[in-house]
Amino acid sequence: MTNTCTNTRRSLTAGVGRAGTLGLALVAVLVCSAPSAAEVFNGSFEESYSVTPWPDTVPSYWRLKNYDHTVFGSQVTTVWKTNGLRATGVFSRYSRFFTAGDYQSIYQVVNLTGIGRIAFDARLANYGGEGAPGGFDGFEAAVLVDGVPVWTQTSIGTYLNQQVNIPRRDKYCPVELRVTAKASGQFFTAHWAQWDNLQLIEGPVEIIIDADVDVDPNTLNLNSKGNWITCYIELPEDSDSDIVDIANINAENVTLADVPAYIGEQGWASRETRISNTVDHDGDGVLERMVKFDRSAVQAALKPGDNTVLVKGAFPDGVTFFQGTDVIHVTGKAK
Repeated sequence: MTNTCTNTRRSLTAGVGRAGTLGLALVAVLVCSAPSAAEVFNGSFEESYSVTPWPDTVPSYWRLKNYDHTVFGSQVTTVWKTNGLRATGVFSRYSRFFTAGDYQSIYQVVNLTGIGRIAFDARLANYGGEGAPGGFDGFEAAVLVDGVPVWTQTSIGTYLNQQVNIPRRDKYCPVELRVTAKASGQFFTAHWAQWDNLQLIEGPVEIIIDADVDVDPNTLNLNSKGNWITCYIELPEDSDSDIVDIANINAENVTLADVPAYIGEQGWASRETRISNTVDHDGDGVLERMVKFDRSAVQAALKPGDNTVLVKGAFPDGVTFFQGTDVIHVTGKAK
């Protein structure tokens, strides 16, 4: 699998010139305002304001969600950081009783027009007393966009230069950093999730899946007659994405040497995957999607001799693609 990225980044403003600790007046402003288009304010979490009743802090321009200080807290901290002097964190408090599903988060409403990815650094840590169990067991850290989780982690560690695709949202949406209890009970450690250097990036990550493709026939005699070039597409079985399935191949998005697949009234020529265009052509127990191409159009795109042809297509999510190659040998002269 190959990932290709476009690294055009949008500005992240740290709020230069504002006080490091902001009072209730800022909280009122946050309720009524949102950042300008495609911009996150204070994405490096350098400034903060205090919240009560505990001596916790929240990054400027960010707000608390599910505000319950009996089990969770929030801090802008210097314990760990990757950009600037501070990072932000949400944590579970020592020795509290949790019910699965309890959570707290900070969020900011952002105009995501044109944005396809979010980049950030993250760290999951466990601070406990002597003899306390380690790990992040029982909790989950997550980044959510418009309420949809786009990144989750449950293992202690530092995660630098994370880039994740986000749902296309050409509007204002909340970007949220959350810690959730995944198990019920009393925990004698503080589970910290910290984030720093949050950035917006234009355009999604394109995920390219290597497919096995078999073109039939592999030899084209330009003096022979025929209507179709048939191609069998087999996808890897070990993909960790549910979208990578021949059931999700739309023939309308498949090309061979830039020639589009034939779409017709015949069952095998439908856009959707059906029994009539699903076969085990090579007999290895893995089904392939069969598509056909107009023979004359393919011949027009090739030259005499060996031609390595690229078969490619797109999955419905718009960011995952498959591709594979085969060789077609061309003989004879066109009439």
